[in-house]
Amino acid sequence: MVDQRRKVVRTEKAPKPVGAYSQAIVAGDFVFVAGQGGKDPKTGEMLQGIGAQTRQALTNIKSILQAAGTSLENATKVTVFIADIKEFSKMNEVYLSFFKKDPPARATVQVVLPESWLVEIEAIALLPRRKR
Repeated sequence: MVDQRRKVVRTEKAPKPVGAYSQAIVAGDFVFVAGQGGKDPKTGEMLQGIGAQTRQALTNIKSILQAAGTSLENATKVTVFIADIKEFSKMNEVYLSFFKKDPPARATVQVVLPESWLVEIEAIALLPRRKR
């Protein structure tokens, strides 16, 4: 039996999952957002360049969090998976434009990503009290 405190989040404003995962899960007071890349949900195309992919990945996360009833301002932990750590400063410049004040805890790890992915970002966010 599925626990009623666990809710799947879906939105057309972010890419549809291509595997056995949900865009996000609400569990208790938190929203757990699956890793998002730089794919435009309208065109289905992967954007070019680390800056564009970072911006799109964070825009996708923002849309998913909004669908869950929260926002980037309530993000508590973000993990950035980057294909080339030498691109860190370009990724970080875009990242900082989304988290201007009191950014969440973050880890950045260099990994092998699929196809033309340069970055993948996952997030955990707190739900506002009224949504709990």
